[in-house]
Amino acid sequence: MRPLLERIVDDAALFPPTRKPMEPALAAYREAAGHPVVGRFLCPASRIAELRRLLIPEDLLDLGLVADTALEDLPAALEAARREPRVRLRSVRVGLAPGADQARAAAVAVARLPADLPCLIVRIRQTPGWREALDRLAAARGSGARLAAEFRVGGPWGDDVPGGGEADGEYAPSPAQVAAFMTACAERGLPFTCMAGEYHTVRRVDPATGAARHGFLNLLVAACRARSDPSDPTAVAEAVASADRAALAAEAAGADGRAVRRLFVAFGCCDIDTPRAELIKFGPVGEDTVA
Repeated sequence: MRPLLERIVDDAALFPPTRKPMEPALAAYREAAGHPVVGRFLCPASRIAELRRLLIPEDLLDLGLVADTALEDLPAALEAARREPRVRLRSVRVGLAPGADQARAAAVAVARLPADLPCLIVRIRQTPGWREALDRLAAARGSGARLAAEFRVGGPWGDDVPGGGEADGEYAPSPAQVAAFMTACAERGLPFTCMAGEYHTVRRVDPATGAARHGFLNLLVAACRARSDPSDPTAVAEAVASADRAALAAEAAGADGRAVRRLFVAFGCCDIDTPRAELIKFGPVGEDTVA
């Protein structure tokens, strides 16, 4: 299981719903960063100066910068991150403007940002033109650009959610919508990430909102199926909808972890403690699945 799970959880504690202050969020990430499943620390571009002020000499953070400003303001944040020896810039996430033509907006984002980014992750909405947007990203990736797509699989909206703010059906996309995104990426050989996923292992209904939340094990198995056969979105949707933890864990244990992770890069989570604890408790073998 280790290749499938390694560094898969990106820490999004600064974002809703937790909205942790920077100092305790950094402290929690430092404590968790040695765990095999923990990946990047996600930070809004507008808060890079605050992050730098609170770093300690021993820090060496893997940083995911999230654009919460206009594209023209992003280069300054990128330069600040690159000048900081206590962080390693691993990815930059950008959202497309609400109501924008997806394909054109994706092309503009790729063209306007530096070509030497470690990885540019473009958040895609399932509005008209979204498949064409994936085409543009895949074409640019085929030309050598380091690109991935992102899909919001749940979570609250707010003005400080990257690219968010309006209700466009992505608060709790259906299993079919998630499957459509994953299979579309798999067909194009385009890596993807998921954001605002469930903290728990399998799909459940959020008692506070009544919305169904897709568990991260559901997403992993769905990605396994999408990679194996992108022509069968029904099977992928069934994995997203499943509540059978044992069956999901068994299928994940038999997957080609490295191949799957070339497609499914990471998922962002506001609470990294719960995934760590549940992967140990409910893993197919136990703690040695991730240790």
